[in-house]
Amino acid sequence: LTAPPSTRSFVEMFAVSAPASALAARPVARARASPRRALAVRAAVSTVDAPDRGSVALTRRDAVLGAAAASLGLLADTRAARALDVGTAAPAFTLPATGGGTVALADVVKANKYTVLYFYNQDFSSGCSIEAERFNQALGDFKAKGAEVVGVSMDPMDKHEEFCSAKDLKFKLLSDNDGKVSESYGADLKIPILGKFSDRQTFLIDSSGVVKGHWLERDGSMANVKTPAHTSQILEAIDKL
Repeated sequence: LTAPPSTRSFVEMFAVSAPASALAARPVARARASPRRALAVRAAVSTVDAPDRGSVALTRRDAVLGAAAASLGLLADTRAARALDVGTAAPAFTLPATGGGTVALADVVKANKYTVLYFYNQDFSSGCSIEAERFNQALGDFKAKGAEVVGVSMDPMDKHEEFCSAKDLKFKLLSDNDGKVSESYGADLKIPILGKFSDRQTFLIDSSGVVKGHWLERDGSMANVKTPAHTSQILEAIDKL
């Protein structure tokens, strides 16, 4: 059994260095969870990714809470309609950026033929680390097509700076600390007990500020971010425009 992408990304966010079996040791309220969701959670826990760095791993309590929240049906509905889609204007914003200062979407759009704006869950989680590395590896291909890559999450700037340094990222990460930009793009996830996170989504925006491509992990339209498949997916979309 393979857990849905949204469930995998949540469990991944709360991964700890302890064996996955330790997370399954404490029983969750199965009586209140649907059999389908409970199975998905058990499958996700059994294949949970290890944290990228022990120094930033969250506690075992956080991991258990994450799994329990999924099991109890507290997570956002993964079938929710897209809030922003192809053909609509990308909401304007200005956010603090790595390297100092701020970045305004209007300036990025004006300076490039295309903007690849991707939202992700959390710095240093296994999946988000690989996703950032894949974008980093494909920067030359994006630049050749006149596209600039920008990443957004709700992490604070100091964590973004540490993440960029550790992964040697050559593109900007923006801090949407209050989650308002993520919300305007329909890329926010509100989870009782655990708080808010950016949802894994990618937007391709043209030089007039119109969304030309939109991929979500939770609805299956996004190719695997742990391989070059997703960056190739975006590059192919650019070629068709």
